[in-house]
Parts: sequence; C-alpha cells; structure tokens
Amino acid sequence: MPPAHVTPARWLLLPGLDGSGELFSSFLEHVPGIDAVVVRYPDEPTAELDDYVRHAASAIGDAPRCVVIAESFSGPVALRLHRLDERVVAIVLVASFVTCPHPLLRAFPVSAAIALARRAAFRPLLRAFCVGRDASRQCVERLRSVVRSVPADTLAARLVLLRSLDESATLRATRVPLLYLRALRDRLVRTMLPRDAMPASLREIAIDGPHFLLQARPRACREAIAAWAVHEGLWSE
Repeated sequence: MPPAHVTPARWLLLPGLDGSGELFSSFLEHVPGIDAVVVRYPDEPTAELDDYVRHAASAIGDAPRCVVIAESFSGPVALRLHRLDERVVAIVLVASFVTCPHPLLRAFPVSAAIALARRAAFRPLLRAFCVGRDASRQCVERLRSVVRSVPADTLAARLVLLRSLDESATLRATRVPLLYLRALRDRLVRTMLPRDAMPASLREIAIDGPHFLLQARPRACREAIAAWAVHEGLWSE
C-alpha cells in the first residue's frame, strides 16, 4: 500500500496499563514522518481517571488538531479527553474497553492480580497471553522489561480503577470518527465494547493478533488506521 500523507494533525499515543509509552517504538517505525507525541503517565498511585485525562491533554501542546491512538487501559482516557478538548478530531481504540476488561479482575484480590502480572513477565507467558508465540525475542524482552518496571502500588491503583470502570455513556456520546481495532486472539480482555453503546461514528476492524496488537502486528495496524483515516478525510492519498 502506498504511504498515506497525513494532514497537520498531531498523533497522541496513549499507553496501556504499564503507562510508560515505551512499547510504541515498533509501531512508530511503520509510520515515519508523523508528528507523534508518546505520552508517559506519572507513576502516581493516587491518580484517578480524570488525572490521566488531564495529563494526556497537556501533551497535545500547541497542536491545533489531534488524533488520539489509545491502547488498552487508555481507551476510557481518550474518550474523556475528546469531551475535554475539542482539538481531538478522531480516536483509535486498540484492544481497548469501556467496562471492566475481565471478570476475574473483580473476583480476585488486587494483590493476586499484581502477582499474576508479575508472573506474566516470564517469557513463555508473555508470548501466550500478550504478544503471541511468533513474537520476536526483542519484542518479548522489551515487554518483559516494561512490565517488571511498573511500581506495584501504581499497578494496583490502575487495576482498582478498572474494577469499577464504566464509560459506556462516554462512548455512546462520542461524535468524532472512531476506530476500534479488535484483537481476535486477545486473551487479556474478555469484555468487548458494548454493542448498545457504540456510536454511529465507530468503525470496527478485527485483526488476527494478540492483545498487544501495535507491538505484535504493527504493519496490519498501520494499514487499518491508514485506510480508515483516508476514508474519514484525515489523510489524503
């Protein structure tokens, strides 16, 4: 597919549960020349959802227009950000959710969930649950390093936020172009976007890959986003 030419809109990349932004590097290699800002959330265990929203808003800087690409945990942040800042002209949700992503998160104590996340830093489990068995060693090692670097209290606070999460009404009220990249082999998120909350502006594209789509299937994600962006008038051929 020939490269698409982006209009002067800044890309704001919001990270998953790790909050580091360090896992976007492989995807950004497939979109050279893009004005992109990768957000890193502070390791603040007292942060509420709106604190993440305000931090993301500050990263837009002086850009007149912004396309938000939100991975997993950051989907609800992106949807609230659209309501806060009218410069958000489009949103891409990647393997994300608007309600508690897995029933076991409510069933188990947070301490058990943290222990499980730490245990998931073993390479075979990262391949099985996060990036796929065909992931490169480099991809697995990068993810392992990032997972192990998240402070336990920060991870606990973010998991608590997800337990009671319900941004269905925010999703339903979204009016800007909205793309949902759904991972067909997602073993971490069991709660898909609720059908009765999907706005008319939403388009769903399924990609054959694991939860960490941008890391495991960067080319497929880039092609899906490019085709959608051209259709929505965000890019020109």
